[in-house]
Amino acid sequence: MKSALALGMALVGCTMAQGPSIAVYKELADDNCVVGTNISVTLTVYNYGSTAAFNIEMDDSNWGGTDTIIKESWESIAPGANVSTSYTVMPSEAGIMAVEPAKVTYKTETGSDSVKVAFSNNVYDVSVDQAPGLPVLTEAEYEKKTSRRTKEWITFLLLLVIPIGMPFFFYKQSSNTLSAKKATAKAEEKAKVTKRGSPTKKSSGKKKN
Repeated sequence: MKSALALGMALVGCTMAQGPSIAVYKELADDNCVVGTNISVTLTVYNYGSTAAFNIEMDDSNWGGTDTIIKESWESIAPGANVSTSYTVMPSEAGIMAVEPAKVTYKTETGSDSVKVAFSNNVYDVSVDQAPGLPVLTEAEYEKKTSRRTKEWITFLLLLVIPIGMPFFFYKQSSNTLSAKKATAKAEEKAKVTKRGSPTKKSSGKKKN
C-alpha cells in the first residue's frame, strides 16, 4: 500500500516525456517479514515516456545480511508499457535489514553509449521512528503480533455487533410481548363468545305438592 502510494506520487502529474522515461516500483507480498522465511518481492518497470527504452538492466542485490544476487534484463520496453519480475529473499537475522532501492539502467537508443539510471521506491516506511531498513521479526514476535491482531478484530466485531444487535433484540422482545398480549386477548374474547352462546340448563324435576 505504501509502495503503491510512492509509485502514484512518482507518476501523478507526469506528462508523456520526450524519449523513454522509467519508473520502478518494488512491492513486498507481506508487510510482516520473519527470520528464516522467504520474502516474496515483485518489481515492475514502467516506461511512461514517448519512445521505447532499450537494454534495460535491473539490479536488486542490496539486501543486507544475505548473499542473494538478483539481476534481470529486458531488451526493450515500449512507451506506455511495463515489465515485471518476481523473486524471493530470505532474511537470516532478526532486527533491521538494510535494504537499498533497486537500480535500473537503460538506454534511449540501441547502440547508444548514453546510459540513464532509475531507482525504485523504498519497501519500508521511512517515516517511522526507527533505523532505516526493513523490520524482520522472530517467529515468537510474529506469532505475538498476529495473535494481537486477531484479538483486535474480535473486539472490533463485538463492538460492531452490539449497537446493531441490541436494537434488534429489544425489537424481538417487544414483538414477542405484543404477540403474547394479542393471543391472550383473542383467547379471552373467544371464551366470552363461547360463554354467551352456551344454552342455559332448565330444571327437569317435578313440583312436590
